Amino acid sequence: MNSNEQTFSPRGPIIVFSALIFLTIATVMLSGLDIGNIGALIIAMSVASVKAGLVLYFFMHLNHEPLIFKLFVALAFVTLATLFLLTFSDYAFRGIA
Repeated sequence: MNSNEQTFSPRGPIIVFSALIFLTIATVMLSGLDIGNIGALIIAMSVASVKAGLVLYFFMHLNHEPLIFKLFVALAFVTLATLFLLTFSDYAFRGIA
């Protein structure tokens, strides 16, 4: 076996899939809580971010990539989050015309 080959165990994807199902159920259950729009948005985006991270790390095999590639993926998400934050903060402070 080469040092570049990865061994495959079905245990990892099954655990990640179970976690994704659990987080989806948690999202549905938390959507019924009366916590206001901002609280619901923060919880929903947090759970969605965790789910996206799990998919990226395990199913898209980011765990087998070099560190520099992981850093550039993280940089892309930080840039996206910054754009969302700036867009929504601009929208929040605009007056109704």
